Amino acid sequence: MPGMKLFAATAIGSVPYKDPKEAVDSMRELHIPAYPQMVGLSPWEDMFLGALEGLPGLIVDRKTQTVRARRANRENELADFYAAFLKGERDFLALAPGFSRGFEAFLKRAAQDPTYGPDFLKIQVIGPLTFGQMVLMEDEAGSLVDDLELLEVMALALGGKASWEASKIRALGRTPVVFIDEPGLTSFGSAFSTLTADTVVKTMGSACETVRADGSALIGCHVCGNTDWGLMMDTDIDIVNFDAFAVMEQFSLYPKQIRAFLERGGYIAWGIVPSQGFSFDLTAEFLADKLDGGWRGLDRKGVPYELLASRAVLATACGLGMLKPNEALAATSMTTAVSREMSARTKGLLKSAS
Repeated sequence: MPGMKLFAATAIGSVPYKDPKEAVDSMRELHIPAYPQMVGLSPWEDMFLGALEGLPGLIVDRKTQTVRARRANRENELADFYAAFLKGERDFLALAPGFSRGFEAFLKRAAQDPTYGPDFLKIQVIGPLTFGQMVLMEDEAGSLVDDLELLEVMALALGGKASWEASKIRALGRTPVVFIDEPGLTSFGSAFSTLTADTVVKTMGSACETVRADGSALIGCHVCGNTDWGLMMDTDIDIVNFDAFAVMEQFSLYPKQIRAFLERGGYIAWGIVPSQGFSFDLTAEFLADKLDGGWRGLDRKGVPYELLASRAVLATACGLGMLKPNEALAATSMTTAVSREMSARTKGLLKSAS
């Protein structure tokens, strides 16, 4: 697996563009272009509705865009799923044709242009925990996340969907960076969440194991708000991604876990470019100062600055789908600008991996 460039810039995925060419072009400056989920084109392109193809045990009303989980009479459907899944079949979990135009354009661009993400390309799928929190049972008495049997199925199925995406990236001669997006973990530990730490670790582990069993990949997890970051670094992931612009202080409460995670080879994707309230007044210097301040604070807590910098990926704080197209493009460009700024600041401190 190739080494990752120092301060490699990437994005979370959702974009406001309605033209697939414009969407993939918007990623061209990034060291790790991300599959653009074109939420401005169709709701069926987004992380939730766009993931439904092939998932068993669900009742989907496409007219109302509602999804419910079966509580009864699902045994045959789950048996069929396991029969196909355990044989290594993944095509039945493919993104639905017609509702994955961003992905199709992404693959085409990467195939035609070897400089477009020359080593890594990023893909993403909604995480099973977030998915489970978003789907009510058919009787509306609780959500899918409380049905541990069905939650395990979703972990395997969504891991399989990510694996199908990853296979398309490997076919292009690139290494897939697979993000399992879990914004729902923002509520973990609160009165609004019934999740236990064991359920989080086991469910994430099932999804990650599925991806790795099917081929080489780096696996990350994106949480856009605050969560139990120590627990996240105990899961079987390679990259922890968080909103470094908004929750740097909370993330910095876990210095021992951060150091251990980085020393075992993990990366932190610092979402330093805000996606909510993005302003054209922001500068790369200001954002680099903010990042530098966070790292120096962690250095004082026992996480060496050099270690933080050497295992750093830079990203937007969250998806850009709610921004205007010109704002989204500026945010993407700003991420690369911060990468250049951090590279210049640490020149001599770190040996370049590019």
